[in-house]
Amino acid sequence: MEFNINEAIFLDTAYFKALIDKKDEFHKQAVKKWKSIAQKDVKLITTNFVLDETFTLVKVKCGLNAVIEFRNRLAAGLKRMKIIRTLLIDEEKAWDWFLKDWSNLSFTDCVSFAVMERLELKRVATFDRHFSKAGFTIV
Repeated sequence: MEFNINEAIFLDTAYFKALIDKKDEFHKQAVKKWKSIAQKDVKLITTNFVLDETFTLVKVKCGLNAVIEFRNRLAAGLKRMKIIRTLLIDEEKAWDWFLKDWSNLSFTDCVSFAVMERLELKRVATFDRHFSKAGFTIV
C-alpha cells in the first residue's frame, strides 16, 4: 500500500479500548467505524505511547487475555498500520498541550497531538473530544 499521509487516520486509545471492550459505551460505534475504515484503502497510524496506554487500560478493564488477543490482532494488521515511535521533540511539544487547562487530558493525548502535528495528520479515530478541541477531525 502506498502511504499518503494526508489520508492517514490516527488511532487513539479511546478508540482501541471501545473496539476491544464489549462493555464500553462506544463499542458498537467502534465496530461500525472499524468496518467503514476497513473498506477504505487508508493507512492507519498510532504510537508506542498509545499502545502502552491501551495495553494497560485493556488489562485493567478486560483482563490479560483481551490484551494478548489485541496484540495478536495488531501484529496481523501491521501491513496496514504504522506504529510511530515518539521522538524527544514530540514529548517536549506535548508539554505545551499538557499545561493547558483542560480537564482529564492525559499526557499520552498530548504526545499524540504533537505527533499528529509533526506528521501533519488531520484525522483521528477516537471517542475523546479533546482531539476535536485540539483542532483534529474525529472520523
